[in-house]
Amino acid sequence: MGKRVKESIYSDLRKAIIFGKLGPGERLIEIQLSQQYNCSRGPIREALSKLAQEGFVEIFPNRGASVAKISSEEVADYYSLLALLEGKAVEWATPNLNQKDFALLDHIQKLLHQSLDKEEDVRMRLWSEHNRSFHQVFWVRCGNRKLRDTVEEIRQQIFRFRYTSLMIASYNDYYKDHEEIIAAAKAGNAEEAGRAMVRHIDRAKQILNDFFTTVPTF
Repeated sequence: MGKRVKESIYSDLRKAIIFGKLGPGERLIEIQLSQQYNCSRGPIREALSKLAQEGFVEIFPNRGASVAKISSEEVADYYSLLALLEGKAVEWATPNLNQKDFALLDHIQKLLHQSLDKEEDVRMRLWSEHNRSFHQVFWVRCGNRKLRDTVEEIRQQIFRFRYTSLMIASYNDYYKDHEEIIAAAKAGNAEEAGRAMVRHIDRAKQILNDFFTTVPTF
């Protein structure tokens, strides 16, 4: 079976989880999925394994796979903590940023803008990758390794919901948020740069909160 077909199965299952068609805790039975997609169980296993790596699915030995469980309250708590930590990371990093750092941030913004012209799946993947690079500049330059490690751990926990926020939000709003963060940092206004990051993350939190109220499975 071709790579494109395998990716199609993975993408289809991921979307079903993101939009609540497959609810938290719902079992993902290989034989049923292979019948649904008219394929062998091999591609199904590969798709489930990839989804497990991204936090969408949990795989239990001798019990199979199921959609990972996480409550809307947990997600809200994660985003509140993330806003606090990343806001502080930006505030601490701003005095340490140099022209090379700002050139990198501007380049990442260019890549993010270019990703908007891609097909949905490619756009989400590229945006997620470049967005991580954008945020990582501040984690690295803030000078606090523990903060960086904690932020990365939280982001791994909410990985699946970052895709949800991308699929139902305006990329342009996120892009403009980044521009505000960069502008404040370039002006040397560390506190405003930090507040801009908090607003940026709070936007995603609110989008997800609105989404959860419409999807009863969460």
